[in-house]
Amino acid sequence: MPPGAWVPESSPLVVTSMSAPAIVRAQLIRSTDNSIVRAMKEGVERLTRFPMLIFEGALCMSGTGLSACRQHAIDCWVWLNRYRIPLLPMLFSGPLLFPHSEFVTQAPNYQLSQSDVDQFHEDGFLMIRDYFSRSEMERFSDIARCDREMLLNFPYTSLDAEGRPTKLFVWSKLRSDIYSAYARHEALVEPWDQLLGGQVTYFHHKMMMKEPNTLGAWEWHQDYGYYYEHYLRPDMGGVMITIDEASKTNGCLEVLRGSHRFGRVDHSRLGHQSEYETAADPDRVKVLLACCERVYCEMTPGTVLFFHANLLHHSGPNLSNSPRWALISNYTRTDNPPFAASPGWGENFETLSADQVQEAVKAYALRQTERDR
Repeated sequence: MPPGAWVPESSPLVVTSMSAPAIVRAQLIRSTDNSIVRAMKEGVERLTRFPMLIFEGALCMSGTGLSACRQHAIDCWVWLNRYRIPLLPMLFSGPLLFPHSEFVTQAPNYQLSQSDVDQFHEDGFLMIRDYFSRSEMERFSDIARCDREMLLNFPYTSLDAEGRPTKLFVWSKLRSDIYSAYARHEALVEPWDQLLGGQVTYFHHKMMMKEPNTLGAWEWHQDYGYYYEHYLRPDMGGVMITIDEASKTNGCLEVLRGSHRFGRVDHSRLGHQSEYETAADPDRVKVLLACCERVYCEMTPGTVLFFHANLLHHSGPNLSNSPRWALISNYTRTDNPPFAASPGWGENFETLSADQVQEAVKAYALRQTERDR
């Protein structure tokens, strides 16, 4: 392995981590060609967006295995001593063994396929499973749930129409913390350039926190129902990162497929709802419920959901014994004319690579540890 090469934690045979950049690690000493082909099939099919594979130990590879990569536009390399050599299917007549080598593909690629973009415009949302690894989300959860700075300084309670509370934390400016680091993550920002058809910039981000057995819900609404007060066009969207398992029982997000194509709906306060007018016109919602498919967005940790600012959505109460936390970051096109934007909104910002995000996470966790001493 070359000096300075990054080595991930040890793991089982094939797919164990889907973080960005996604990593698949396999111990393939004395492996047969069939096992590497199977590993490539299982791994590569899940890595079309984050094509990075690391194999340590002996690597048994054949033209068939390499072809599985090439079909997904993944370039393959192997380290032999200090030399990085490209692997091409036509070089192989049978399985070859690369002892104690590292096999790495090209850098992470966050570009969506055209079918993804088309689906987003048709449905108003795009769900991508395993976008981040479960272990990465567990680490995020551990830091957030012990984050006394956030819990003490940024709490906000929203009431639903029945006056039942839901807790969240909202930031309109980027900070040097784990939440802002993910809001700047290129894995979240770059897809929006494609989905909205132009360069985007940061708007705000928030932590949604549905604790076990809490009855607070979110009424049907569009984000642009109230973003309308800040920007003239609905060239905006949000992306939800699933921190905890989201199910019907614990109040997962529900969306009306294609409802964004009906345009903005007037919003107002409903019942005992909080002071902001965040409920869509119930009469129009009733009609849209009859003509749009209702989708329950049940998601595992690490799944992300990109959704248009005009998509109607809501979530029910958490009736389970498990929490449902999620991070949502919102963006707008840089050329979207502001109407009454708050200072700092819509400003250009620098994105962070996956490695930079993880460095920010480590730094924030260290500061958190020092504060708690």
